[in-house]
Amino acid sequence: MLKFFRLLIAAIVCASAALTAAKVIDKNDTGMQKILDAFTAAIESKRNELISASVFLDGVTVNGVSVSGMTMSEAKEALVPVEEELKSRVHYTVEYGKDKDKHLEIGEEYFTFSFDTESVLLDAIMLCSEGTAEEIENRKAEIARDGLDFEIACTVSMDKDAVAKAVREAGKSATSSAKNASVKVVPESVYNGGDRFVFTPEKKGYRTDPDKAIEKINKLFNEGEYGKVTMYGHIIQPDVKVSDLEGKIVRRSYYKSSYSHEPYNAPNRVANIIKACGIINGYVLSPKSSGENYLFSCNKVLGPRTAEGGWLPAPGFVDSGARSVDSPGGGVCHVSSTLYNAVIKADLEIAYRINHSSHVGYVPWGLDATIDTNGPDFKFINNTEHDIYIFIWVNTGKQTVNCEIWGDPFPEEFDKIDFYAELLEEVPPTETEYIVDKKLQEPYWYVKNTAKTGYKYQSFKQYKKNGEPVGDPVPVARSVYRMHPLRICVWEGYRPGYDMLHRQYRLDPNEIFGTPQPTASPAPTPAPTPAPTGDN
Repeated sequence: MLKFFRLLIAAIVCASAALTAAKVIDKNDTGMQKILDAFTAAIESKRNELISASVFLDGVTVNGVSVSGMTMSEAKEALVPVEEELKSRVHYTVEYGKDKDKHLEIGEEYFTFSFDTESVLLDAIMLCSEGTAEEIENRKAEIARDGLDFEIACTVSMDKDAVAKAVREAGKSATSSAKNASVKVVPESVYNGGDRFVFTPEKKGYRTDPDKAIEKINKLFNEGEYGKVTMYGHIIQPDVKVSDLEGKIVRRSYYKSSYSHEPYNAPNRVANIIKACGIINGYVLSPKSSGENYLFSCNKVLGPRTAEGGWLPAPGFVDSGARSVDSPGGGVCHVSSTLYNAVIKADLEIAYRINHSSHVGYVPWGLDATIDTNGPDFKFINNTEHDIYIFIWVNTGKQTVNCEIWGDPFPEEFDKIDFYAELLEEVPPTETEYIVDKKLQEPYWYVKNTAKTGYKYQSFKQYKKNGEPVGDPVPVARSVYRMHPLRICVWEGYRPGYDMLHRQYRLDPNEIFGTPQPTASPAPTPAPTPAPTGDN
């Protein structure tokens, strides 16, 4: 074997020299080049044949694995587990999450490996190829006795972009947003006496810091180190906690009105009141600073009062309050007027309000607010810093309309607001007016409207603290209730003071105007009666 290796080496050297000389003589002599190539290939083939046919000496190990007596191909196969074991060492475990209970394994798929196994085996199989026969035999005996271990080197490259992407995606999966505590309105609580609100606790969020973990992995890789890497993060605190809400949403005001006496307790009217309260009850009005949904409009919230919309016919003022006729939704002003008083007592900002043209008996003079589908509206603004909550309902047992306004506590300067109105002027009816109605024939007549005294009122709100006034009363609004003289419709040619109006010829004005009588309807289903604590 020794002789062959020496001849092989000599042949390789000669071939190289010959090739170099041929290139010098004639770089374009392709025939010579082919001869040299064939000679080189023959030498390489003989070399490989020799190596393949040879076996490793006794005592030779590679990475602790004995290859003694193995051929080159057998040794390569035996060393595959060694290569796999070296690959397995190249691994990072990234622990992450709020409790560090999640793991990302960065293993073989993120790395490229190359081994010098073949070169090491060539060095190992060519042992004892030099020296005298005695030197070679002594060397063989020494290796067999003491052993000789070779080490495979593993060169690793890492796909840093893929690793960074995987770490960031893992971090993103462990990131959660903080959730603010929230409050849910419970409208039905006005009937069962339960809590007006249900609070949902806040939830902390968590945000990871993948960049630092990526930086750590790159540093370890450059140093040839592997193992565990921790992806740290931090807790995200919510902006609103339950403690910020509980005890900070208080009842700012309460007001109730009654419909227990005629004509306010008519079934159709009560049904309309119940319907309107059901629409408004539980309404949440945003603060003005939010820029949206901060203006409450009765007409917008209730929608058009039409028969098609389920509103029943009930009395409502016409002719500037001179008389009343049935129309769909009659009675909803009872709701708007009750709400108006609660809104004033809650110290909210009035955007638009007008009084009825004639006095209504369910709230004091000067404290009413009229609405109409195609006319007046009652509007107010949430001028506080947070949401305003409106509860309004009917206690059918006590025949009352009740309204609560909840929201921020009042400032330290006051804890209550009184709302009242003072009479400014009384305007007595003027003389009777006689109006010619060409449909009438002598001696028929009718009363278009009875005489009504006019009134002017100024309302005020008085801030109080512990029952004592704070400052002077603050003017709120002026209300004018129109005066109406007695108006009698007569035939053409009637002479006041000369012609007599006989009672037996007095007509019903509804027959003249063709106004339909109220539609008979069943009594509305009573709303549940609230607990006693809800009506105070």
